[in-house]
Amino acid sequence: MPSGSFSSFPSRSRGTILVVEDERDLVALLQDELSMQGYKVVAAENGSEGLELLQVHEPDLIICDRMMPSMSGSELLARIRGVFPQYRDVPFIFLTALNDQRDRDEVVDLKPYAYLGKPVDFDQLQKTVEGALATRL
Repeated sequence: MPSGSFSSFPSRSRGTILVVEDERDLVALLQDELSMQGYKVVAAENGSEGLELLQVHEPDLIICDRMMPSMSGSELLARIRGVFPQYRDVPFIFLTALNDQRDRDEVVDLKPYAYLGKPVDFDQLQKTVEGALATRL
């Protein structure tokens, strides 16, 4: 696991979710919420670590911020879509404070599964995660 990565929680295995987010408090909340729902949660602080963990844990879903150090969420998704064909079909959810239409339009060609705003609406996130995984698992 890359240094600086957050820990992962054990699961009852409804699937593995990779969370790529540089806000530690938000990562802790996401880990708590998602692990209570039975998901294995693996977390990285930025896109570069996310790429490393992607290849180790082979997630069923990725939840990612857009603005992070080292590699942005947009760059991460572009790399996944362009360089790692085996992960092209993994649903990708942006969870970001960049939440106006212009920001959404900037990533539409990358085809994220969803684009959710911060602060996190956990009911909306849960429904989005379940919908994304229903197409995958």
